[in-house]
Amino acid sequence: MAIIVIVDDDPTIQFIAGELLKAEGHAIVHASDGVEALKVLRTVPADLVVLDMLMPNMDGLETIMEMQRTHPETKILAISSGGPMGPQDLLRTAKLFGADDTLVKPLTFSTFGAAVERLLNKTDRDESPFANIG
Repeated sequence: MAIIVIVDDDPTIQFIAGELLKAEGHAIVHASDGVEALKVLRTVPADLVVLDMLMPNMDGLETIMEMQRTHPETKILAISSGGPMGPQDLLRTAKLFGADDTLVKPLTFSTFGAAVERLLNKTDRDESPFANIG
């Protein structure tokens, strides 16, 4: 069992992703933005954060940069449907900043589940070129 934090300002995404991962035996904690996610990470030893890139208060890139500084051991799965940049450019940037993997929304159960399991079973973490900035 892993502890997974789902960070998304869309309650539907939180619910569906959470139910899928609970069915796989994982413990789930929800956060609606990056600020809330970082508060959760101070008290919950999360194995993985599923992180939406476009959110109010603190977006995904800001959250990734702060997580690299404060929780470098926690894996990050960045998800996005796009916005002005388009999902591929935004997710490529997320990967450069330290996300371990990325997925375009809408998520499919099989792809999402496979990405989560792959990240949880991965023992080595690729070092981001931005990991030591700060």
